[in-house]
Amino acid sequence: MSDTKIFVDGLMAAVLRDGVVRLEFGEFEAETEGGGDDAPPQMIPKTRIAMPWPGFLRTLRMMQEVNERLKQEVEKQRAAQANGGTAT
Repeated sequence: MSDTKIFVDGLMAAVLRDGVVRLEFGEFEAETEGGGDDAPPQMIPKTRIAMPWPGFLRTLRMMQEVNERLKQEVEKQRAAQANGGTAT
């Protein structure tokens, strides 16, 4: 298994073509040329991933499970804060 680690800030585009899902991820980069220090960062393309749609559907199911766990964690933290404690 490869030990490649990739950091991205978010998904920029998703396209289904010929049974292959193509995902383009981006990274925020501050504009330095002519924009000044207060220019908002722009998302630029960083990484592309292509996978057959059955693999994408498996990935989507996994992400939905992660989303549900994240919602549960947020609710635990909110309940703990409402009770004056901290979440465990």
